Amino acid sequence: SYYRIISLTHFQINQKPYFYLPYYKMKRRRNIILLFLGLANAALLLIAIMASYLNPVSFPLPAFISLFFPVLWLFNLILFVVALFINKKLSLIPLMLIIASLYQLSLVFTFSFDADVDSKANDIELISYNTGNADTVDLGLSQKRVFNGDFFKEADIICLQEFVPSHVNGKVILESYPYKVNVDYYGKVYSDSSGLSILSNYSFIEYGWFKQQDEDTYALWGKVLVENDTIILINVQLQSIRLEDDELDAMTTLGGIQQLPTKLSIIYSKIKRGYNWREEQVRILSNFIKSSNHPVILCGDFNDPPSSYTYSLLSDELNDGFLKKGNGLGTTYAGKLPFLRLDYIMVTNDFKVVYYDKSGVSFSDHYPLKVMLEP
Repeated sequence: SYYRIISLTHFQINQKPYFYLPYYKMKRRRNIILLFLGLANAALLLIAIMASYLNPVSFPLPAFISLFFPVLWLFNLILFVVALFINKKLSLIPLMLIIASLYQLSLVFTFSFDADVDSKANDIELISYNTGNADTVDLGLSQKRVFNGDFFKEADIICLQEFVPSHVNGKVILESYPYKVNVDYYGKVYSDSSGLSILSNYSFIEYGWFKQQDEDTYALWGKVLVENDTIILINVQLQSIRLEDDELDAMTTLGGIQQLPTKLSIIYSKIKRGYNWREEQVRILSNFIKSSNHPVILCGDFNDPPSSYTYSLLSDELNDGFLKKGNGLGTTYAGKLPFLRLDYIMVTNDFKVVYYDKSGVSFSDHYPLKVMLEP
């Protein structure tokens, strides 16, 4: 009897309660799921980080994954916080990714602590805006929403994408607003044009455009006379992947993901084609900028995020207005993919960026951008 009592006591002290085993299994399963999610997200986030160093002609998928960098980074932050409460060891993976991605994050989210916004007489106020084909949609709606009130009224230069002032609706829209800017159109209208146009108070000495094969015009440039100086102004809309709504839904929604296997082939072919053409466009633009003997302003819709080869190549030659004077999240795309910065205003070192602003209201799937530049 004594031996039985001692043995029972020993068992009660050294063995786990009968309900511990299911709890242990649940905890172990939870850790495995957290580890799997952490590793999977880490792999995708690393690919997105490396995309800016990889030519998309050879590596189209990393370039495409870079579009999701803000979402991947946010999910990684959530995993880090969850792991801190569940298993601190597992938090090391997302923590390392947070550190590794700080530079790419700074291209999407930044702060400017310089409050100097004093303008001078020769400062240039410039706006860039993808209107979403405002000149061809319902005219009444366009007149009310496409240009956001006072945001446009004092601009010296307005660079528009997907808007042709020579189109009858485009003329009516422009003439209905009391702009400071002149509504002269500098450029050439193609029947398949992407609608690149420049409205300017400054005289154009020369202008031209870049057009790729049978596709739309992707860049409109001009030599602009500002005071006694000549600057090169380039308005662009670089090649889009041109995914349809159902293809985007298949990649971004739970309801559409069932259709993803049947759409993968066409999605991949569009990705490869889009990046091949865009890489050629960016090389031509980069060489054009390098060959310029004048200060350069580049603005428009790049159709690529800051964590991209496109941005990396162009930012080697130019300063990003958002990084100089932007504040907070730099989202410029108002479509289905969240937190994307696809629109830019970049300048050579000849300009000081006095301020940078973004309208919070847009008729289009893009937001208008504004900078004040001091030559």
